[in-house]
Amino acid sequence: QAAEEQFDLVFKQHAVPDDIPEFAADLTPNDEGTVYLAKLLADAGMAASAGEARRLIDGGGVKVNGDALPAKSYNVDPTLLVGATVQVGKRKFVKLV
Repeated sequence: QAAEEQFDLVFKQHAVPDDIPEFAADLTPNDEGTVYLAKLLADAGMAASAGEARRLIDGGGVKVNGDALPAKSYNVDPTLLVGATVQVGKRKFVKLV
C-alpha cells in the first residue's frame, strides 16, 4: 500500500519523493561568483559526465526546486542551490546540503 502511494505521488502527481538522497555539494563560487552546475551534477551521480549534464540542461531536463533551468544556464548562483532539490529527468532527485 505504501509503495503504491509513493509511486502515485512521484509518477502520477509529479511530486518530489519523500526519501531522496542527499549530496554534500561544494558550492564554492568561481571567479565569476557562480557554480558550474554541470560538474556538480556529474559529481552527484545525476549525469555520467559534465558533457551529458550540459546536454540535459540544454534539453530542459534539469529542475532546481521544481523550476526548469533555461538552456545554456550552466553557471548558477550558489544561493539558488543551497538546500535545493535538483531533479534530472523524471526519476532522479537529489537534495543539496
